[in-house]
Amino acid sequence: MKRSGGILWIDDNPDRRKRARQLGSDARIDVAFVSLKGKDVEQELLHIRRSPKPGLVIIDHVLNDTKSAEWARLGSTLVGFFRETWPGRPVFGITAAKNLKDVDVETYVYDELIDYTEFGMYTGYLPLVIEGFNKCAGVKDVEGWLSLLKCPQEEAERVKSCLPHDVKTGFDKPGYPNRAYRWFRRKCYGLPGFLYDKNWVATFAGIKRQAIAKYLKHFEGAQYTGIFNNPEDPRWWKAELYKSIYAKCKAADATCRSTQNVGNVVAKVTDSDRSECYKCHEAWPETIAYTDDSENAALKQMHLRCTVAHPRYRYEPMFEEIRMMA
Repeated sequence: MKRSGGILWIDDNPDRRKRARQLGSDARIDVAFVSLKGKDVEQELLHIRRSPKPGLVIIDHVLNDTKSAEWARLGSTLVGFFRETWPGRPVFGITAAKNLKDVDVETYVYDELIDYTEFGMYTGYLPLVIEGFNKCAGVKDVEGWLSLLKCPQEEAERVKSCLPHDVKTGFDKPGYPNRAYRWFRRKCYGLPGFLYDKNWVATFAGIKRQAIAKYLKHFEGAQYTGIFNNPEDPRWWKAELYKSIYAKCKAADATCRSTQNVGNVVAKVTDSDRSECYKCHEAWPETIAYTDDSENAALKQMHLRCTVAHPRYRYEPMFEEIRMMA
């Protein structure tokens, strides 16, 4: 690694070195690739410990092409080493899609586990993760964390009420950035509630999911621009969406109408792009629900009345309830 603050990529597949170089070029960041193929992991860790402090560590989840004991053949078992060596630094796992379905509890050891087939979505994001962790290290209180989120004033108390204890305390501890990141990515960014992804923006505004790209310009003011924002997978503040569409709608009775109705007016949605319920085929479904309770069930736009609470998911206060077709 040329200097501290870059990415350290550890893998037993040397073919990924080329991808690491491409990442460095595209993201304009130093990427040091360490191949463990045929090597003793414990010995290599001693060398790695002497490396400059990286901004982020990427480690292959399955290290089965090394000369190590069985315990050292999963990247998740080595995460503790990196946490101790470089406290407060993000540690991302990476795995092939065929292995992802078999990864269970290990997922939560990493700050994030990346599906290798989707790695392209992280190219512009990884430098923002490093920048975000550096900012998190300077947080002194809850208000400081909310300011990094650029949280709308009217949402501040609601967001604060959802924060787990370990994100509302321990600001001076080295591991605070990791705790804050995992809550943000898995809850605030990962679940529809405070923030909506493109599919939920479409449903909110009464637009078919496949047509939403044509209309996103009408909602630019609501887009999330705070810490850990992924430009390849953007989000929009739900509260700002409400304010935006009702402020732009000139109809006197706008506040008495659904967001789907008003969203169609504001964005000038064509009849062919207007959303319809997957089950009853009527206009303007309000939610996104699974078609059934199977593991591979599809997600579709549906009316609340056409769905029920999904039996396999617990309701999270302040977030949208996960539902399935009735």
